[in-house]
Amino acid sequence: MEAAIFGFLGALIGAVLGFVGSVLSTFGKSKDTSKDVLTRTVTNERAQWRKELREVSAGFVENALRIVAKDPDGSIHVLERQRVLIRLRLNPKPEHELDASILRRIKTIVQYAKASDSEKLTESLEAFELNVQTLLKQEWDKSKREAETGILHLNGIADTKR
Repeated sequence: MEAAIFGFLGALIGAVLGFVGSVLSTFGKSKDTSKDVLTRTVTNERAQWRKELREVSAGFVENALRIVAKDPDGSIHVLERQRVLIRLRLNPKPEHELDASILRRIKTIVQYAKASDSEKLTESLEAFELNVQTLLKQEWDKSKREAETGILHLNGIADTKR
């Protein structure tokens, strides 16, 4: 009789431990899956952000040049809209120096385009393009690191809690 009781208890303990192990394994996989989905989502959003910034910046430069050249396809209204679209994609906090520099540049570019100051416009456009290019490269490198490590960098701080 004792053997039957010990056998039953052994089987019961084995079943409980198996169940607990299975539950822990499932939650661990679920957490990893959630982290992968979040990383993929953030990476895809950043890729879309880079694409949109590239497109609106190129249009902004083209439109500014058209305005100064008195091309009928150039439009101050469109330039102002493009300025806002760029502005809405950047961080307004002053500690983000590259973003702040781009924000200052787009303001002066609009002023030079309105004044038809071709020389100053060209200088400002060169600086603007270099700043945007640098920002896009930084964001690409950040996304690449996040995709490789699975660690998101939100607001410059690594998010390792996930």
